[in-house]
Amino acid sequence: LWEAKNGPVPEGHCLKSLDGDRTNTDPSNWIAIPRGALPRLNGGRASRGMAYDTAPAELKPAILAIAQIEHRAKEIAQQDSRA
Repeated sequence: LWEAKNGPVPEGHCLKSLDGDRTNTDPSNWIAIPRGALPRLNGGRASRGMAYDTAPAELKPAILAIAQIEHRAKEIAQQDSRA
């Protein structure tokens, strides 16, 4: 359903449910995120212990934004180190 509305999932990305409920298949509930951002959302050490799916709804936007920013910062640092 997401692809019908948004096109194919970009390479290196996966879909993440915004409300944390993977059974909610409404396309507006999904966002394409880089696969490298997933460890920051899964509640492990990279996420400092806060799992996105079980976090309170009011914290989910902040957790997602932080994960995306940290992932992008890591990408930029890796590009700079190769230059």
